Amino acid sequence: MATGSNSDIETVLQSLRENSFDPVEFLQGAENAARLVLDMIPLDATAGVAGSTTIRQLGLVSQLRVRGTKVIDTGQPGRRPIDEHARRTLQSDILLASSNAVTLDGKLVNTDGTCNRVSAMVFGPKKVILVIGTNKIVLNVDEAVARIRNVIAPYHAMAKGKRTPCAIDGRCTDCRSPERICRVTTIIEKKPQYTEIAIVLVGEDLGLGWDPNWPSERREKIASAYRNARKDLSQAFHPPGK
Repeated sequence: MATGSNSDIETVLQSLRENSFDPVEFLQGAENAARLVLDMIPLDATAGVAGSTTIRQLGLVSQLRVRGTKVIDTGQPGRRPIDEHARRTLQSDILLASSNAVTLDGKLVNTDGTCNRVSAMVFGPKKVILVIGTNKIVLNVDEAVARIRNVIAPYHAMAKGKRTPCAIDGRCTDCRSPERICRVTTIIEKKPQYTEIAIVLVGEDLGLGWDPNWPSERREKIASAYRNARKDLSQAFHPPGK
């Protein structure tokens, strides 16, 4: 089990660099991370945001828009059908996202339902910037998949009001529900050949994900921050005609 200790962080950083991700940066504090990410994005670029709570917690969507950068935000589809809007992230210059998990040997593990996020991570945008909280560090791929199935997916499905077995009993049953959100799982072992991937590891708990053995206070703090980010998003989104 990874603990997110200083030793784990150093191991992850070294492994990511050995797997050809570049640049790989570590910063303490979400504000510092946000400034670094903004510096990585040209003003005239089109930035796609693929359903990332972490990116919202850093306030990057609003900051990009304030400075005049065009943002394709799948969290706020506006007047376009959701599937059409999600496909537009593949055409962005830069993709902003996080990762469900990062292993000690530098692999990125992600599971999606719509799959615009996992597909855009590997091919489409010329550059991908992943912002990852240290709570996403896991020992290996098996631990990553277990956390996705038994922590991340159930909580995410519950928060979205899905009627899936995992949203009810809190664990994966490899369901056949039409509302299933776990449809494609990817493991990025090395930098894709034609896609630049920059990784910003942040010394904070960001996004959704925790080890079930962590203290309940830490787990609830992560869950609460996730709920607040989703709440802010729903309040900011006004459906067409309303």
